[in-house]
Amino acid sequence: MTLTQIEPVRGKKPFYKSVRIIRHAVMFFFFAFLVHVAWDHQVKGGGPNGSPSVEAYCPFGGIENLYYFLTSGGYVRRIEPSAMILMAAVLLLTLLFSRGFCGWVCPFGSVQEWLGLLGRKIFRKRYNPDGVWVRRLAYLKYVLLVVIVGFTWHLGTLVWRPYDPFLAFFHLGSGMSEMPFAYAALGVVLVGSLKYERFFCRFACPLGAVIGLVGKLGLTKVTREDEGCKGCNVCRQKCFAHVEFLTRRQIRDVECNHCLECVANCPRPNVLSLKGWKWSFSHGSYAALLLLGFASMILVSKVSGHWRTKPEGVSFVNAAGQLDPDQIRGWMSPREISTGYGIPLEKLYDAARLPRNVDSNTRVNQIAKTYNIAFEPDQLREVVRGFVRPGGPARKTSSHVPGGEEPEVKGFMTLNEIVMKTGVPKQWLVERLGLSAEVDARKPVREFLHAEGKSIEDVREAVKAWRTTRP
Repeated sequence: MTLTQIEPVRGKKPFYKSVRIIRHAVMFFFFAFLVHVAWDHQVKGGGPNGSPSVEAYCPFGGIENLYYFLTSGGYVRRIEPSAMILMAAVLLLTLLFSRGFCGWVCPFGSVQEWLGLLGRKIFRKRYNPDGVWVRRLAYLKYVLLVVIVGFTWHLGTLVWRPYDPFLAFFHLGSGMSEMPFAYAALGVVLVGSLKYERFFCRFACPLGAVIGLVGKLGLTKVTREDEGCKGCNVCRQKCFAHVEFLTRRQIRDVECNHCLECVANCPRPNVLSLKGWKWSFSHGSYAALLLLGFASMILVSKVSGHWRTKPEGVSFVNAAGQLDPDQIRGWMSPREISTGYGIPLEKLYDAARLPRNVDSNTRVNQIAKTYNIAFEPDQLREVVRGFVRPGGPARKTSSHVPGGEEPEVKGFMTLNEIVMKTGVPKQWLVERLGLSAEVDARKPVREFLHAEGKSIEDVREAVKAWRTTRP
């Protein structure tokens, strides 16, 4: 064996320094972390004494909440400050390192890529095809971004949540009846990822649309040197989005997610590299800077007291200082409700027709499943409403909750959301209820109804009145 044959073996990098190993190790770290968060939430539940949901760690929640936060300083239901901080971290790091979040960090993108490894074996040369329509469909995610953000900012509620495959995946199989469309979308994404690499990322991810646009301004780019390039186009073949390389020196395509498969597969050394302004980055240093960037922003927000991933507590009174049954949350227990509203536990059980064997520390949203009885949290809200109103306790659930069925209009819904869901004109509803002009239609109605001298029942009656007067 000649010396020239031996030298490449001696110069071969250890497997742990491989680009793929480094990147997939980083991907697995974030994936494992989010699976742990999801599992912990399913076991402990939400609320101040529970565990954060995966929504607290989703940067897109910050984008959905941005307009509401800037105009009112508040948060859309289910959004916590951590989502806003992570949104800022992702956008800042994207300006520095382009779409590194998509290619190295996003756990849902990792799931799709790992499925793609299986799909590559199944479909072989037919895996991840390219074409005009494939490239055109990539614009769908920008349409979805505009629709989702527009409706969320207008309604003041998370309109994407019932359809979000990311959320369905990290519900770990629970809540199928709560979000059937999200699970259906998840099925499409998982199957699609076997044929098209990063199926959801390419065609439908609204966060990816934002990061792609911001990433065009990013300082860090994959750079190609003409000298030494033999035009084999392996880089484009290995690129999940089939980005064009040979006609460009810097890759500024919005679909490039900095996975660096092009760099790893280039047969000529130093033709493709990752550069930012005056510096070149090795794959290890790029990964380290991404991790350090996220860790630093989270640490700073924690030290400054701004980091929060779950509700700190709940008040049993509304903005007017009155006891408000619409403050009841599904993660609360009958004992907490009894204490908060000053209702003896025995009377609460009798009025709600709860069996005595129901543990008073059971979360309200788990009572029906745990004890196999027909029970909805809103029934308990109606019962509590009877106690806090003049006239004494209500012994029956509201006529709007027949057989334990959830009412159409709920206190956590915004006025805009009620209008869209019921079809009742906003102006008619405002006039019927006698609401003031200062009412913010993007806020949950429970935040202002009592201050306006109204209740959620008045809203339901107004909706019913509109429908009965129409042919």
